[in-house]
Amino acid sequence: MYNKELEFAKNLATKDAGKIMRHYFKAEDKNVVWKKDNTPLTQADTEVNRKVIAMVKQHFPEHGVIGEEESYEPERQLVWVVDPIDGTVPFSLSIPISTFSLALVDRKDGQPLVAVVFDPYLDHLYFAEKGSGSYLNGQILKTSEVSDFKRGYFYISGDPAIYDVGKWIKVITKKGGKCMNLISFAYSGVKVACGGQLTAVCMSYGSPWDSAAVALIVQEAGGVATDLDGKERRYDQFANGILLSANKTIHSKVIDLIKTNKT
Repeated sequence: MYNKELEFAKNLATKDAGKIMRHYFKAEDKNVVWKKDNTPLTQADTEVNRKVIAMVKQHFPEHGVIGEEESYEPERQLVWVVDPIDGTVPFSLSIPISTFSLALVDRKDGQPLVAVVFDPYLDHLYFAEKGSGSYLNGQILKTSEVSDFKRGYFYISGDPAIYDVGKWIKVITKKGGKCMNLISFAYSGVKVACGGQLTAVCMSYGSPWDSAAVALIVQEAGGVATDLDGKERRYDQFANGILLSANKTIHSKVIDLIKTNKT
């Protein structure tokens, strides 16, 4: 149903965004400036975001864009939600674990219809269309059946003013799980869709651009996506964080852990 939109997103990721990211990744000076929230912004972030807006205007003039760095007609019914570089911190340090993330979201219900996440260093393209499954370079993806903390792998990131993230990590570790924070949510999120690579990932920051694409990719691979209260969330606006899990059983256990360990 959204084949045209999916092909557009795949081409934009691999031919445009990926090219810009690889160019600046190799540059000695990435023109880093610091935003008000004390996070870095590179020239590549700005260029990729503007490229998305330009391409949407050209190919889908009736659509809007909600971007981390810049938006265009964000109140339209169909909007492209983009994180030009998810993982700007590792990107700025020349650590290759950042991705380009893009999703087409219907603002009637705030749900993603098409999603791509592109790793330009490994040339890994993760993509999904609602109702049609998730894929990595054409290979179908399926989430893990791991249903307990033991032997599970978790990405944990949260605001210590709201959540006792340190306690989450201690509890998971005591139960035999392994925790990490790769400072790139989309990079980590798609790993939940890849079988046993990651069991669940959570982040208290509720931006739509960090979560729209990965939510659809994980769901279409058989996983679960909610906010940190375990409720369905929208992906065209901010919400109460994001939790992606391999299956309903482990999702329920992580939600219980979060609920009992708020500050």
